[in-house]
Amino acid sequence: MGAAAAAVGAAADATATEVTERPGAPVLAEARPQALLIATVRLVLAAAGLAAAIAAGVERGPAAALFASGAVILILAVYCGDRRRRSAMRFGAAGPVPAGAQIEPRSRALVRAAYPSTIGLTVLIALALWPQPGLSALLAGLLAGLGGVSVAGALRLAAWERERHARILIEAGGAERVYERPW
Repeated sequence: MGAAAAAVGAAADATATEVTERPGAPVLAEARPQALLIATVRLVLAAAGLAAAIAAGVERGPAAALFASGAVILILAVYCGDRRRRSAMRFGAAGPVPAGAQIEPRSRALVRAAYPSTIGLTVLIALALWPQPGLSALLAGLLAGLGGVSVAGALRLAAWERERHARILIEAGGAERVYERPW
């Protein structure tokens, strides 16, 4: 699986293109591909966490119920707040790509997206396997919920990109700025 992940990372880096090549320029990440990549990683890790909980002794039915509960809890926590409205406002106010901006390689953008939530939950899933495998199934469900939210975000981004005929880019490193580049 490590070789497959390396191949995906290399392919993702090869498809990421730079807007320009000025040193000190802002670094941007392609929003939709980043959302799809992190969704895939989260869902695969969640499935592995569920399988590990079952292998550690949790019966399939209770493990599935704990997994589903974790996913539902996370999705409700995200969508019952105003996150969706704030996200729409932020992406609706996208500006033009700044002069000299560079596109971050997708593998680096994936690592940024995985830290701390995906990495933290994966570590917690692994740590809980021995003393509380049921907790691992619940935590795996939370990770699956994050993956589902990422898929929903990618679909929303794809719709916005089609509507605007532009690629949506976000500032790397957690900044709130959003940009768009015409196709």
